Amino acid sequence: MVPKRHMEDIWELEPEESAELSTAVLRLSSALRSALLPEGLNVIQSNGEAATQTVPHLHVHLVPRRSGDAMGPIWPPETDYSEASKDEALRRVRAAVQAAPPAARPELSPEDRRKHLDYIQAVVTRQSAASSSAKGWLLPVTTAAFGFALTQHLWPLALLGVIAVILFAYLDANYLRSEKAFRKLYNTVARAERMVPRFTLDPTDADEPPPKGTPEKTKWQKFKQAYVPERSVWRSWSIAPFYIAMLVLGVGVLIAAAITRPAPTSTHENLEPPPVTQTEVSTPSVHVPTSASVAPSP
Repeated sequence: MVPKRHMEDIWELEPEESAELSTAVLRLSSALRSALLPEGLNVIQSNGEAATQTVPHLHVHLVPRRSGDAMGPIWPPETDYSEASKDEALRRVRAAVQAAPPAARPELSPEDRRKHLDYIQAVVTRQSAASSSAKGWLLPVTTAAFGFALTQHLWPLALLGVIAVILFAYLDANYLRSEKAFRKLYNTVARAERMVPRFTLDPTDADEPPPKGTPEKTKWQKFKQAYVPERSVWRSWSIAPFYIAMLVLGVGVLIAAAITRPAPTSTHENLEPPPVTQTEVSTPSVHVPTSASVAPSP
């Protein structure tokens, strides 16, 4: 039996991995007893050349045994260690056990597991709804931008609509990437493929730990992993067909608006002044007396 993750010896096992390995060994041992009906079973796991480990990879041998088989005895009949050395070894082992960290916490109960799955499912639902909303927000924006660009022959407005399509595509792709990451976390918790922290909502906890000796990621790799969706996300049926169609439409509107734009009129054209109309207004003459004599009264 070999663990999924490469490790050289038993000391590289994580607590959850050791629990899974023990469970798998017990299950396979029961299957061997049922199928082969052996008289005994050796569970052999070696670490280091002195312990007959020939391959630098953790593995467990399950050897069904019968009396007089070719395996032969694997333990010496006696040892040459003194009682004092045995007592000293026992004392040192006890001290090391007491100084060791406490054992791993017990396995998650079914009720807690269901509650954890509910939390993850709520996040997945929210990400899916946000992805649909992004498409709903884009349609009125592009309709207004492309419509005015065609009617008013304004290619910069069409360019603004194309930029909006690119921004919304990036936003939608990130929503889809986040949704896929949480779905992976959901499957890991549901299938109990590996132990994850209790009630974690960090999707990176579902990733396999890197092999020992893997170099640390550069700043660019960390930035790309955090902010740039993978190629599979961009090629998804909910991203590529929709946004490529919108981009093609936007580029077509941009070209049409640029071609049909009317030529500007020259400002140096001689403008003739409007004709001057002359009108004569005749008014009747009115005699206005300028002086009046007043006779004295008797």
